[in-house]
Amino acid sequence: MLAGAVLYLMELLAIIWGGIAGVGTSTVRGAALAEVLSTYAGHADVVYAMAGWFSVILLGRILLFIGLRQVLVDSGHRPPLLDFAVAAATVSVSIETASFGIAATAAAPADAGNKPLAMLMDQAGAGLNLMIAGGLGVAIVCAVFVMWKSKLFSMPLVVLGAAAGIGITGAQLAVSPSLQPLFEVLSYFPFLFWAWILWLGVVCLRAAPGLSPVRYPDPEPEAEAAF
Repeated sequence: MLAGAVLYLMELLAIIWGGIAGVGTSTVRGAALAEVLSTYAGHADVVYAMAGWFSVILLGRILLFIGLRQVLVDSGHRPPLLDFAVAAATVSVSIETASFGIAATAAAPADAGNKPLAMLMDQAGAGLNLMIAGGLGVAIVCAVFVMWKSKLFSMPLVVLGAAAGIGITGAQLAVSPSLQPLFEVLSYFPFLFWAWILWLGVVCLRAAPGLSPVRYPDPEPEAEAAF
């Protein structure tokens, strides 16, 4: 669980490096032509390297849900809903990886001065990128529900995850241009997700075999039967 969280958050390294290298606005809906050209022209190596990095690092977002599922299995639960969470997270990661791959192809037409094609490829990536929150938000909500039913996790941890999942799912439902103000507000909820996965990862690590376990209340018989 924690390994997946750390692996996923290593995407920040590519974002920071890209910014230093001059890659600014990419896969952003409604970006101006000048911004798109300045992002891709002369930066083919950078944008493709970033896309390749994301295709590996984002797998951590799938791994962390697999890790949480295993924690529940090891605790004696059999949560099929977490199988669905893993699948939903996989869809989200697949879409995001594809969005960066498509956007990176804007570098060649930008270098060649083909402004319309460069804009088309970037905005195609942006449109696809807008679809990543659905799978992630649903995965979080499913995971949080299972955590709550298991009674193995503290309520603040469950509440933080619920806020992140609901907010991210809401952002996916607010992608219409007319709802842009609401979308911009909800776009900050991934920060709650980052805090949640790091906190949850540490909790799961401390409860791992061979380490000092966290003393959770025993699950109620009804909760065990539900799984």
